[in-house]
Amino acid sequence: MSQNSVRRIRALLARVERKMLKKRRKNKARLTVVEECTPSGAASPDRIAARSRRSRTLSVSRRRISMGAVAFSLAFAFLGVRLGVVSLSPASAQGAPALAQGDDPDRKEIVDRNGLLLAVNLPVRALEIAGREVWSPRETANAVATVFPNIDTDDLERKLADGRYVEIRERLTPAQEEAVFALGLTGVRFSPRTKRFYPQGETAAHVIGHTEPGKGGVMGLERVLDERRARGPLVAALDARAQQIVEQELSASLAKFHAKAAMAAVMNVQTGEVIALASLPTFDPNEPGASPADFRRNRAVYDRYELGSAFKLFTAAAALETGVATENSTYDARGGYKVADKTIRDFHGENRILTLSEVVQYSSNIGAARMAGDLGPERQEDALRKFGLLDALPIELAERRAPELPRKWGPVECATISYGHGISVTPLHLLAAVSSIVNGGVWRAPEFVKVNAPQKGVRVISESTSAIMRRVMRRVIMDGTASYADVDGYYIIGKTATADKPSHGGYNRNARISTFVGAFPGYAPRYAVLVTLDEPQAVPGTYGYATAGWNAAPTFSAITRRLAPLLGVMPIDEASALAAFETGDAPSSRRAALVQAEAEGAP
Repeated sequence: MSQNSVRRIRALLARVERKMLKKRRKNKARLTVVEECTPSGAASPDRIAARSRRSRTLSVSRRRISMGAVAFSLAFAFLGVRLGVVSLSPASAQGAPALAQGDDPDRKEIVDRNGLLLAVNLPVRALEIAGREVWSPRETANAVATVFPNIDTDDLERKLADGRYVEIRERLTPAQEEAVFALGLTGVRFSPRTKRFYPQGETAAHVIGHTEPGKGGVMGLERVLDERRARGPLVAALDARAQQIVEQELSASLAKFHAKAAMAAVMNVQTGEVIALASLPTFDPNEPGASPADFRRNRAVYDRYELGSAFKLFTAAAALETGVATENSTYDARGGYKVADKTIRDFHGENRILTLSEVVQYSSNIGAARMAGDLGPERQEDALRKFGLLDALPIELAERRAPELPRKWGPVECATISYGHGISVTPLHLLAAVSSIVNGGVWRAPEFVKVNAPQKGVRVISESTSAIMRRVMRRVIMDGTASYADVDGYYIIGKTATADKPSHGGYNRNARISTFVGAFPGYAPRYAVLVTLDEPQAVPGTYGYATAGWNAAPTFSAITRRLAPLLGVMPIDEASALAAFETGDAPSSRRAALVQAEAEGAP
């Protein structure tokens, strides 16, 4: 019963009581007049008759008031019982939940690092029909179909005829609610709900995640929110502007190179914060069930790949750090290199003796395998563990997955792992490890929640080794396999990686994973960027090649060209960049730009 109905009944009772009281006062007044007109002490017939009439009037009034009170008490009791039946019957007798369905009404918001809403609760109204209360299931089904033409009227009629409690729509627009109300149907309920809403749609869907009624967050930061139970909004490390750039450029490359899937991520190498992460194909968290389950998988943190030649960076860094090699050490890359029963060859070999830098620059498998032979399996394994490549990443997202390691780690495994075969890691593993190589040698776990102060991290290589590796990675861009990754004014450093995908009994030469991982600005890196394409195809302009230098590298360039100015990283001329690179510091104008960008809140 509504509050208005209760108020009307109370007002009616008050009016009846006032009328009764008014009538009693009139009768008393008439009796007083009769008494005043009769001599004192005389008991005239008129006085006796008046007293008799007064007595009868009072008796009748009392009876009427009592009867009215009883009637209204019965009415209130009936309405109370009816209200209880109506409110409880959908839950107990007709199968509807006892509590309003929907998301947790107290769930906190998720915002990006700049305060932009990524997830928020909205009040909505759902349309439900109690089957046991409808007059005609057929008429009701047909009437509802006039507002919702796509509804299955036969199915709805059967459910209503069975007395079931049916949810027609989880979320109604005001126009739909008004149209249904105008139908005047019995058994209709407009139930209040709380709906989790994602204002940015598909943007950063895999990082934000989504919820399910009764379960809370089922992935991404939504699940983190359940675990943390923050008092205020959960502030993500994400920058929605950077995320949009990454998704737009990655989506364009996915279509251009006809890839099966694509991943990209951007990480602040000094704080570990992941300011953008994309996994394509994607989904809309507002309607997660509308996309295949495969689209909802965060490939960047869950899928494991043999990521190929990017591992040559770790092989070279480990060789330098342990002292088994210098920047000018040489390796014979002629012909092939036999390890046990396996012969290792280069894809496009230089067929000559190469320096350590050239092994990485020209991506020589032979040179990397010989370098790993000098290092040995034990020191190689120890180095990869320090780079975080042998364990699951200690990140907030529950979708994290541990690498797939070889069953044994002998000479053959040592050789193949040196160039990224025989070990499978997630793309985010690779990004975090490369960040530690370029940032001065400190490994930090990727952060998806904004940090108030940079984590201390763990030193894995010396600053001098990091400086050598930055020089080596710059030569990959200038004279090696990744010239299409360059962006004028940013002194890009990085490494390509193309790996054939494993198949039954070997590798599929027609299915590959192509990756470029790099950083900018190379003389004082602030951000590392990874791009991975799953099974890209050769297209016009790539001359029949589908390797990383032709697809992942130019995608990195397109992302960086738009992203760097947004993040407050301004281009400088090549001479200044080279001078800064030699001293290991940014020029004064660059330092001023960095300070200003940080003051303005750039991540």
